[in-house]
Amino acid sequence: MTGKTFAKAAVAIVIMNLLSRLLGFGREMAIANEFGASMVVDAYLVAYTIPYFLQAILGAALVTAVVPVFTQYLVDDRKEEAWQLASNLINITLVVLTVFTLIGLLSAVWLVKLTAPGFNAEAALLATKLVRIMFPSVIFMGVGMLLTGVLNAFHIFAVPAFAPGFSSLVIIASVVLLGARYGVEGLAAGTLLSMVGFLIIQYPLLKKLGFKYSLSFDYKHPVVRKIGGTIMPIVIGVAVNQIYFAINRIFASGLAEGSIAALNYSFRLMQLPLGIFVVAVSTAIFPTLAAQAIKGERGQMGSTMMKGLTLVTLIAIPAAVGLMVLAEPVVKLLFERGAFDREATVMTANALIFFSLGMFAQAANLVITRAYYAVNDVRTPVVMSLISVAVNITLSFLFIGPLAHGGLALANSLAATVNTVLLYLYLGRHLPNLPQERFFKSLAKIAATSAAMGWLVVKAFSLLPVLWPAVPQAIQVGVAIGFGGLCYGALILLFKEDEAWELVKKGLGRKI
Repeated sequence: MTGKTFAKAAVAIVIMNLLSRLLGFGREMAIANEFGASMVVDAYLVAYTIPYFLQAILGAALVTAVVPVFTQYLVDDRKEEAWQLASNLINITLVVLTVFTLIGLLSAVWLVKLTAPGFNAEAALLATKLVRIMFPSVIFMGVGMLLTGVLNAFHIFAVPAFAPGFSSLVIIASVVLLGARYGVEGLAAGTLLSMVGFLIIQYPLLKKLGFKYSLSFDYKHPVVRKIGGTIMPIVIGVAVNQIYFAINRIFASGLAEGSIAALNYSFRLMQLPLGIFVVAVSTAIFPTLAAQAIKGERGQMGSTMMKGLTLVTLIAIPAAVGLMVLAEPVVKLLFERGAFDREATVMTANALIFFSLGMFAQAANLVITRAYYAVNDVRTPVVMSLISVAVNITLSFLFIGPLAHGGLALANSLAATVNTVLLYLYLGRHLPNLPQERFFKSLAKIAATSAAMGWLVVKAFSLLPVLWPAVPQAIQVGVAIGFGGLCYGALILLFKEDEAWELVKKGLGRKI
């Protein structure tokens, strides 16, 4: 994949991710409107911690493990063998995740005690009931993510990128159609159905490529053994954000009511630019990195990775600054209605500011880890992830007292920064001649322009009600965001940040 096709693929994924994330926020807004930041939502989120944890980390690990393997088959022009392997992996995944589900259903009570030790009896009982409704979703998620990995290896990104949005539509429908009548149990049932939709929407495209399903179950296949040997290290490596969030819920279960919900809403909001733009870059870049690694093109790998880092820097830093300076008005606009009151807005905005401090680290991490996995180094990300988890737990103990749930968000951000810095420093063992100078120049310019943009947005936001006393909240926030975007673009041009804009222009150029 050339620079132009890589950037173009990233833009295509951005569009579908944007739609998916908007639907995801529609989902969060629907839940907030119906249930607020309450014990019921806390119970739902805790109940979904374990299945969502498995979905997020195991699903991402499956994609990460599958893409290099199928890329190798495609490079060697062995497509029929690839389809046979796909059937094999689907069948093994079905069996393994069915066993996981049975274990989860039988141990639901203990899972709730583990993830929310501070819950009272009523909340724990409700969370246990919801676990038993939602846990089977991991089966459909696992197979769906496996299909995502295969499609990505074929450089097909749009439908897999939209699949989470389709699942959000199902959840929104469940809130609207089932929420009032069945309460949070209706939401849980909709969550299960959403993962069925996630799988179903991708399968026709796989068939269109020529996939022929078979009942093969060869767990001794050398490639299956290879994937089996790498999947657990990859799981640990990609699990770090979910581990952070699980730690948050454990600590926050003993704080004021609504603390878990506030952390959830703020985390989702912080993840919006990451999910739209950064995941797009890391997804588009991974098959290219894998192919370059297979061909031994380490110099080109380094260049590809640094281009990916430049693109995510161009988005992550200004997005983080924007969320910090507009945290409260953004949260108020998106969530403050129905059962979501002023106090919930303040709690959520407080956590959002601290989460945003780690946005760049998380963005860079997604790109850097893809380089490790492309060269089959699964050990280093595991070691760095474990170090960062230890840092997160330590800082959570230190910060929870003075900062409450905001301290947990700050601990996440600092731990993510430690993780990313260590990964970057050790990457030189695989890519010794990284073109770093241009990237760090871009980083300095982007950081400076983002800080200036943040200052201008604060001034503009404070002046707007003076100039237009009756300005609606949506217009006020929209103008501030638009003004910030214009300021940022103008400052980038003023500072002549050619590297970043060159990548953007390639992405907006000709079709793949």
